[in-house]
Amino acid sequence: MKFSIATLLANFSEDKLVAPKAVEKKLDCQDNQSINKLQIALDALEKIGVLAKDKGRYRRLFEDSVVEAKLRCSSKGFCFAIQDSEGTEDIYIRESHLSNAWNSDRVLVKIIKEGSRRRSPEGEVKLILERANPSLLARIKQINGHNGEPYYRAVPLDDRLLFEIDLVPENSDLGNAIDHLVHVEVLRYPLGEKRPIGKVVQILGSDAEAADDLDIVCCKHDLPRSFSDAAIAEAESLVKHSTKADQKNRLDLRELLTVSFGNANKKDINHALSIETTSSGYWRVGIHIADVAYFIKPESQLDKEARKRSISIYLRDKVIPIVPKIVSSDYCSLLPEKDRLAISILITVNKNGQIVEFEIEPSVIEVDAHLSYEQTKQIINGNTEELVNLPSEQIESTINKLNNVSQAVRNARLRRGGFDLNLPDEKKLL
Repeated sequence: MKFSIATLLANFSEDKLVAPKAVEKKLDCQDNQSINKLQIALDALEKIGVLAKDKGRYRRLFEDSVVEAKLRCSSKGFCFAIQDSEGTEDIYIRESHLSNAWNSDRVLVKIIKEGSRRRSPEGEVKLILERANPSLLARIKQINGHNGEPYYRAVPLDDRLLFEIDLVPENSDLGNAIDHLVHVEVLRYPLGEKRPIGKVVQILGSDAEAADDLDIVCCKHDLPRSFSDAAIAEAESLVKHSTKADQKNRLDLRELLTVSFGNANKKDINHALSIETTSSGYWRVGIHIADVAYFIKPESQLDKEARKRSISIYLRDKVIPIVPKIVSSDYCSLLPEKDRLAISILITVNKNGQIVEFEIEPSVIEVDAHLSYEQTKQIINGNTEELVNLPSEQIESTINKLNNVSQAVRNARLRRGGFDLNLPDEKKLL
């Protein structure tokens, strides 16, 4: 299990002693190698005075002259440590006081010289909490060794990273990729005067023009494009359909005509809408969201992967999902004509667009149809004769009712003093 020092320290406080076994469990250190690495980190933190040990347990120590900050470096070598709190001064860090920290790393900085009216306070990096560059874009450089055998280094494209990375000789094509643009994974950060070590994950092209734009974006921002074997195995082991046991104690809304919207060929459908008229003449709008959390349990491999990614990323026609495709595009997707578990928000709205009441319930739904945005627009505009797949009258009625609710809610917002911003079309700006 990989963990940063910031993640490790988040388990400790100043007024409570914590046993290593408790930290092992929270950081998912299950094998001997992970446990040994954790103990090495605890010993090091104790030695530099960040943790204190008492009868085999640890607590956090804080110093007034030590602050947490993020490094913002210059191509000339010096950096400033930017603190999170508003109104705090930036701390000047000389290159000789960086302690092998890199641009954008989160660090603990010890203030060694107080600031004056014209000068910023000066500090030195005491501890690197979290590395911001697990991988980077670089060019390959050939070095001739003492024995005449060539070896290779990676020179980062970012001129704020003033170092070279020794490359492990795993890729036999490196000799043919001199000066090429590559994606390098950092295997070991610098130790003392020893350079960092990395490996070439992907040769992108002879230059930025030859490289694929999406590859460059993914490499630059370290976007993950694959899932761990453990996460894939967990995804494949999930039940592929909701059983009667799963549906127990859920609100059954399968009789409601329910419609989802999006691209015509979209498979990862995570929300749908329904509408009905109550006995009081109000609208009851149902917003149904796929209940992914029912299948993905807390602290599972899928949960940990999702927390790392935070959000699904859409790059042109490419998607980097938050969970494996087998999950997002199959049994956790609100596909038409299939029983699906959902969280339903049922909102009752009157004719003036005011919310009368609402409730949130775990539910079972069945989507009757999936419409593209263009199809929906044509129905609202009354141009149904142009549709290739003509929807039923019930679906047309549902779309028009939803549009009526939308207009009523918008008008209510405008009456309260709300307004719309007429922004330029992004497509016209490109």
